[in-house]
Amino acid sequence: MLIAAFFLLHAAVAVARTADEYIELGIAQGHEGKVQEAIDSFSRAIMLDAKNAGAWYNRGLAKSLGGDFRGAVADYSRAVELDSRLLGAYNNRGFAKAALGDFRGAVADISKAIALDPSVPEFYNNRGTAKSALGDYKGAIADYTRAIKLNPLLAGAFNNRGLAKNLAGDPQAAIADFTLALERDQRYDAAWYNRGNARVATGDYQGAVDDYNKALILNTGLVEAYNNRAYAKAALGNYQGAVDDMNRLLQLRPGNAEAYYNRGIAKKQLGDIRGAIEDFRKAASLGDRLSGDVLRELGQ
Repeated sequence: MLIAAFFLLHAAVAVARTADEYIELGIAQGHEGKVQEAIDSFSRAIMLDAKNAGAWYNRGLAKSLGGDFRGAVADYSRAVELDSRLLGAYNNRGFAKAALGDFRGAVADISKAIALDPSVPEFYNNRGTAKSALGDYKGAIADYTRAIKLNPLLAGAFNNRGLAKNLAGDPQAAIADFTLALERDQRYDAAWYNRGNARVATGDYQGAVDDYNKALILNTGLVEAYNNRAYAKAALGNYQGAVDDMNRLLQLRPGNAEAYYNRGIAKKQLGDIRGAIEDFRKAASLGDRLSGDVLRELGQ
């Protein structure tokens, strides 16, 4: 996961008149979750002082928080034109570019931030995530390892390195990294989920179920964990458990064609042919192609 830096300044004022006062007001509004109000305050600061790099930087951050990543990139770009050593702007512009799918641009920007200050572990973590998205798992692992050396308590870097190792085809090494992440943060639901996935890849289905259980205790809305736990349960022969997990998933995402198909497979294994056919028909109506093949096999 890419990590964006927080606001540069930390203060609030009651009455805003100067550019700096508008910046401080915008920061206070941002911390209160008033994103549009913060953008407006930073815009007023820019109107008063168009060469204030902090105003452009903070408006970029507020736009990013509001989901306007293109606008954020434009504001960060103006900020670094005014202050080329504003390393947070390079890192955050990289974050915004990654959100737009420009991972090469993200790597380039975060590399500029690292060149300005090679001691910030989050920068390496962020660049590793962008590299991983590009399929450069070796480069990503090297960046995560650097982040970990700088901060051995950074659970996210262990988790992300585990993801890269799993994607690179080494699930055992991935499990070791997810375990290290969990030693640092037992409430890290993504690490429990990711370790469950790696355990599935090694054939340790019971261990996977145990990890998915922990992930779902911490985050009941983690839809993918219901699906993957159902798969692991089915691999263990627990088809009723798989049906139960698909039921829960469909409560959260009632239009999920794959879930209907998977539930149909589990019901078929249980001998509930009528229920399986209903699920396959529903999956087919939602665009699932495999369901049609199974329905034909069942004479439907």
